[in-house]
Amino acid sequence: MRAFVIVFVLALFAAPSFAADRKVEDFYGAYLGHGEEVPLAESDKQKRARFSQVIIRPAKEEKGGFMVEWSTMKLKGDDLPAPVDTKTYALTFRPTDQPNVYRDVPTSPKEHEASWAVVSKDTLSVIQMSVSPDGGYLVARYDRKLTSKGMDVHFTRVENGRLVRSVKLNLLKGPAKVN
Repeated sequence: MRAFVIVFVLALFAAPSFAADRKVEDFYGAYLGHGEEVPLAESDKQKRARFSQVIIRPAKEEKGGFMVEWSTMKLKGDDLPAPVDTKTYALTFRPTDQPNVYRDVPTSPKEHEASWAVVSKDTLSVIQMSVSPDGGYLVARYDRKLTSKGMDVHFTRVENGRLVRSVKLNLLKGPAKVN
């Protein structure tokens, strides 16, 4: 019996620890920061700066749902002041029957697009997929991982099975609570 207890205690401490999934509410807040596009080819040695803001909050019209709004700015040149390309997006998600899996709430009828979100451990992933009229496809994935100061974002874009863009950002969480 004593050997069994020793083996049990050793197994308990030696076993890998599995972090429990966070809840989507853990991601609520406003985040601001910057990062850079990751060069994908040997010929593309220039790292392009990106600046981003992300706001995650409850969706008032969707019980248990949430909204993600994000803006990305990139400089269109190396000389300052450089023109800035800014894009802003917003998606609303509703819960599904599966815990920590959310489906988008379409804002307009887009027959060839789908979006969903998944919370796994410390990461909120938003995946967007679209199919072009010629049968090609695009998948954009935003992995937003909570850190002690905010979140790290890793964005990838795949077109017809080929990785065409990868961006890594470090965002700090703002002091205000977002509702």
